[in-house]
Amino acid sequence: MDSGILTYLIRQGQLQSEEIDEVLNRKSGLLGISGVSSDMREIQDAINKGHARARLAFDIYVHRLQAGIGAMVAVLGGIDALVFTAGIGENSPEVRAAACSPLEFRGLKLDPVANANTSSDGDIATADSRVRILVIRAQEDWAIARECWKLMRA
Repeated sequence: MDSGILTYLIRQGQLQSEEIDEVLNRKSGLLGISGVSSDMREIQDAINKGHARARLAFDIYVHRLQAGIGAMVAVLGGIDALVFTAGIGENSPEVRAAACSPLEFRGLKLDPVANANTSSDGDIATADSRVRILVIRAQEDWAIARECWKLMRA
């Protein structure tokens, strides 16, 4: 989004700062594009029912993910492992497959059976893949607890 649109909407009196915050933080992204939800599981259900805007939201999400991965691969000069984690990374084999498919030229070979059947903390690459493709449970609760412990001890 062009950031100038925000100041334009304020100047035109169409949206107040609280409303802009609501639009940016609660009504944009997957929800704004799909018109269905910000939850990838619901987006994928809608895609399965033929919902065109849900398909568009999925495609944009994957495109941005691929662009981010591609940029990191370029900056690093290659990768040894690609790790999927957190909500979508851990739980969406469709997103993982779509993100990996254009990277096969870099040696990533996704095992479709392992990808479809992994729960967490698994390697979903084929045995002959030059790049490991991992699904790792995020464990945000432990990270938060560790940071709280550090603050309390300081």
